[in-house]
Amino acid sequence: MAPMRNGFALVLLAALAACQTVPAQPAFSKRQVAALTEQGFRPVGENYELGISDKVLFGFDRSEVSPETVAVVDKLARALTAVGINGATIEGHTDALGADDYNLNLSQRRAEAVKAALAGAGMPASSIRAQGLGEADPVETNDTVEGRAQNRRVVIVVTPADAIRVKR
Repeated sequence: MAPMRNGFALVLLAALAACQTVPAQPAFSKRQVAALTEQGFRPVGENYELGISDKVLFGFDRSEVSPETVAVVDKLARALTAVGINGATIEGHTDALGADDYNLNLSQRRAEAVKAALAGAGMPASSIRAQGLGEADPVETNDTVEGRAQNRRVVIVVTPADAIRVKR
């Protein structure tokens, strides 16, 4: 009788395990996708990225955000938070001039500066991640003045997890 009871228990456990629901993965709503697209983000896998080199360029060896950039970031933060996107990752970049460790630190300062601007516009600072990537991911050649200027930038990455409402 004991082997039959153990067999029944095993079948019952297998049936219960098959009935477990897998939690739904976070995803963007249609309104969020529309807001991201309107702000210039493009889909990259399941995330959306905004390479704002044309809007947020940094001078050589600089990490300060200009008043023009603050206005762009302010508009961006307000549009995103209005549709429940309350976080992002800010990737800072540099050109290839200078020492690697210096550029890594400079790119981190650039990311932190844009993070502060987003937070100043109402996005919760605790939901914004700043990451300096140094000169590791150029978008243009570092052999020309113009190319180096394009590489001094930030990229804003929004994931589906950033679209979850946070408590303020």
